[in-house]
Amino acid sequence: MSRRLFIAVAVLYLHVLSPPPVTSATADEASVIVAQERAFAATVRSLGVRDGFLDWLSNTGIVFRPGPKIGHGVYEKQPRGWTGLLAWNPIRAAISADGKLGWSTGPWTWRNDSTATKVDGYGEYVSVWRRTSEGRWRVALDCGIGHPAPAAIETTVTYSAPVPGVKLGSQPLAARQSLYQADASFARASASESVPAALGKYATDDVIVLREGLQRSSGRSSAQAALSGREAQARLVSTAQYIAESGDLGYTYGTFVTGPSAAPDSAWYVHVWHRGPSATWRLACQVVMPLPVKKK
Repeated sequence: MSRRLFIAVAVLYLHVLSPPPVTSATADEASVIVAQERAFAATVRSLGVRDGFLDWLSNTGIVFRPGPKIGHGVYEKQPRGWTGLLAWNPIRAAISADGKLGWSTGPWTWRNDSTATKVDGYGEYVSVWRRTSEGRWRVALDCGIGHPAPAAIETTVTYSAPVPGVKLGSQPLAARQSLYQADASFARASASESVPAALGKYATDDVIVLREGLQRSSGRSSAQAALSGREAQARLVSTAQYIAESGDLGYTYGTFVTGPSAAPDSAWYVHVWHRGPSATWRLACQVVMPLPVKKK
């Protein structure tokens, strides 16, 4: 065999053995998350909050009431026949390169009377979606915050594109550890400096930040400005992590504590992470949900 033919055969052999490179998901691919979110909202309009959520939540799907709970257990206890109307629409979405994990966020409204035009509550939601082995999308995590009426309800959808991790999909333990370390690094910066400083170090340029009582912050600078003077140091402790097999998208949640070191838990956080172009994790979305203040 000539040297030239040997090299050609070797290159072909390596090409067959090597898996194809995983590329970032496109907006067209991420639009499936928007479609699922709109279908979820339509089901809730049709069947009501209780039955609509039971239809779309995964069996292990988490909701925050106020801490993390299995959603089916929460909604099965709710009475049927609520007359209120919960509506929402996505304005940001992303999907993992393997097409099995995604998330979206956007505004929600609540009407005590579904036939009324008056809106009784406003806020923002975040849903994390997983595709089942049967191919159907289910809500793996649902959370949100409330705030006063915004100047307008945004409807334009934009997309974020995580960058897939190199070979992390074949190393799930290493990938999960890297996500945990990213969350821990954010926590250290929040405790030693401040939450706005941690966002400056670890957030994406287009990060979404949600806080009870505040309008949505879009973008790192806007989020830092919104939280400046409101949040200083905080102690975050992760209690759960999940990562896409493609290693480019994951989420974490845990406790978020402000005040003195002996202070009880004051809130829960949810983080959605994207793998950045420098092969590091970047915070794409942060939600902090306060616990009810106990009466003395």
